[in-house]
Amino acid sequence: MHTNLAIYGNGGHAREVAAQMRTFLDKEGRDLRFYVDDGYVSGAAHPISTFDPAERSIMVAVADPLIRQRLVESLPPGTTFFTFIHPTAQLFEADRIRIGEGSFIGAYSILTTDIRIGRHAILNRGNHIGHDFRSGDYLSLMPGAIISGNVTVGDRLNLGTASAIREKRTLCDDVTIGMSSCVIQDIRTPGVYVGVPARRMEPMA
Repeated sequence: MHTNLAIYGNGGHAREVAAQMRTFLDKEGRDLRFYVDDGYVSGAAHPISTFDPAERSIMVAVADPLIRQRLVESLPPGTTFFTFIHPTAQLFEADRIRIGEGSFIGAYSILTTDIRIGRHAILNRGNHIGHDFRSGDYLSLMPGAIISGNVTVGDRLNLGTASAIREKRTLCDDVTIGMSSCVIQDIRTPGVYVGVPARRMEPMA
């Protein structure tokens, strides 16, 4: 991984990610630079067309998993992705936890044991993940979201603030769980689920 790092994004989430990273990167002498799509350049952000994968490793810091995937796939060949784990995050058995490239594990998150998280995941702040969890790529957990043990989820799960998944549940790809909602049954149909227990919202006509 390069000494110099980059964040793709400059919205609220990207700035929160940078705020959690910057103190520790400064201690290590690493430089951090923001990039955005060329049409949105402002302030200190640089156009993504000038990103050079030979000079920097990058993390895509966009909360929406669909947009995050699109941006990851738009980057040039040879791009390397770095993962950051905040020092206050607790990985109880780190040697039994696997986290994919390009992921962010935020402050005060707790991961217990026998956990496998895919590529380009975001654990925001104060997330809890129980034993034997398995996820696909582009996992998004918003602040305070909790996943119990023996849960398996597909790609692009978006778990809202203060929501939860009961133990021994399975969720398919492309599921969004609304804030403060609780999943108590398996989910086999993509969509947005809200409430306690979480139920699928009907698509708008």
